[in-house]
Amino acid sequence: MGTIGIIGAMDVEIEGILAQMTDSTIEKSGSFVFTTGRLGGKDIVVVKCRIGKVNAAMCATALLAKYDVAAVINLGVAGAAADVLNIGDVVISKDLVQHDVDAQPYYAPGQVPGMAIRFAANAALAALAETSCRRVFAGLDNKAYVATVATGDVFVHHREIKERIAANFGAYCIEMEGAAIAHVCQLMDIPFVAIRAISDKAEGGANVDFEQFVATSAAFSAKIVVDMMENL
Repeated sequence: MGTIGIIGAMDVEIEGILAQMTDSTIEKSGSFVFTTGRLGGKDIVVVKCRIGKVNAAMCATALLAKYDVAAVINLGVAGAAADVLNIGDVVISKDLVQHDVDAQPYYAPGQVPGMAIRFAANAALAALAETSCRRVFAGLDNKAYVATVATGDVFVHHREIKERIAANFGAYCIEMEGAAIAHVCQLMDIPFVAIRAISDKAEGGANVDFEQFVATSAAFSAKIVVDMMENL
């Protein structure tokens, strides 16, 4: 496989990848800083997109325009939408949806006009991520689920909001970039998967949990991506 693009929204989400890369070279395009190099014997390019859908979509577009990328992985953290999830568990995208898109009555909730409601992740990448989770979580209580990821320009910290998103879309976790990156990748016919470690329960106290657990949860998602590169 060719070069793998890896996108995280925050420094804490990509620093574990950057620390293990070899032959690294830094290149800039606009405000985006791309680090190319090797990881697990694979060519990769890593970039921070910043938080939010527009930032994420713009970053993915710049990545695909600048590099000959064979696949894209979005790693990072998310809030739990499904009650089965605990902090430190991982959701691997089966598909992704933009929960804050609403063009009713002409289109279904979550549907961008002219697009399907859901952006399907690449099944092979999702299966590889699930296998990597089993290796990373060996001996631990953490669990991995292949399920729907919901994206929106909202930091969800109220139970009634997360329950509505879970009920409307069958979402297991909620974050702010994945579906926007998946949207770009689908338009450009590039395989994509999102890997999201749970940092909070997306309800009361989510901001406190996020601050406490974002680093440890982000480290799990980075370890999974490292394992994927070693076994791709």
